[in-house]
Amino acid sequence: MAESQDMFPDFQKMSNDFYKQWEQSMTRWWDQVLDSPAFLDNMGKNASGYAKARSSYQRSMDDLAEKMHVPGKSDMVRLARICTLLEERLLKQEDQLLGMQDRLDVLEKELVQSRIEAAEARLEQRERLIRLEELMLAAATTPDKSRRRNDAVKE
Repeated sequence: MAESQDMFPDFQKMSNDFYKQWEQSMTRWWDQVLDSPAFLDNMGKNASGYAKARSSYQRSMDDLAEKMHVPGKSDMVRLARICTLLEERLLKQEDQLLGMQDRLDVLEKELVQSRIEAAEARLEQRERLIRLEELMLAAATTPDKSRRRNDAVKE
C-alpha cells in the first residue's frame, strides 16, 4: 500500500508535465495560425460575407415591415432619438421650473419679511401718534405759563 502512494505523486507529476507540454504546443500552433496571412485573409472574407448577409437581411426586414405598414428598425431608431431629444428638453424645463420655484420661495420669504417690517413700522407710528395725542391732551388740560400771566394781568 505504501508503494502505491509513492507511485501516485510520480503519476501526478507526469500528468502535470504532459499538460504543460500540450498547452505549450497548442499555444505555438494558435500563434502560427493567427499569424498566418491565409488565415487572416479567410477571417476577413468571412467577416465581410457576414456583414453583407446581415445588411441584406436588414434591408429585407425593413422592406417587409414597410409592406406590412409596421415600423422597422430605422423607424424605431429615429423614434428613440426623438424620445431622447424630448426627454432632454423636458429635463431642461424641469430644471428651469425648479429654479423658478426656488426664486418664488425666496420672493415669498422677502414678502413675508417686508410685511413684518411694515407692520412693525405701523405699530411704531401708532405708538408715536398715541404719545403725540397724549401730549396734546396734556397740553390742552394744563394751563400755559403765558395764559397764567395774561390771567394775572387782567385781574
